[in-house]
Amino acid sequence: MIGIPEKLAIAVLTKIVSDPDAIGRLLEKLGGMPNIPTATLGGTIFWVDLANVGGWRVQKNQVFGNCRILDPNNIRRAWGGESAMLRAFENLMEQQ
Repeated sequence: MIGIPEKLAIAVLTKIVSDPDAIGRLLEKLGGMPNIPTATLGGTIFWVDLANVGGWRVQKNQVFGNCRILDPNNIRRAWGGESAMLRAFENLMEQQ
């Protein structure tokens, strides 16, 4: 892996495989993450809707526990921990 010692990369990947929710817990501590609006397929396989208002959705990944906000066109507008995404979604809905 580029810039990451092989032993560290293996340890990180082993942790993710043994405890996939670790990603969600880490993002929960970090809050929201930098985002580039990205087209998605709408999250019909690995994602579950936590909130849906006017086509805007907060989704949670069932494997890793991370969350994201999708607009009505299935464009990812934000991603991060669950509580940060729910707060951001609430603020977004207040502005609408």
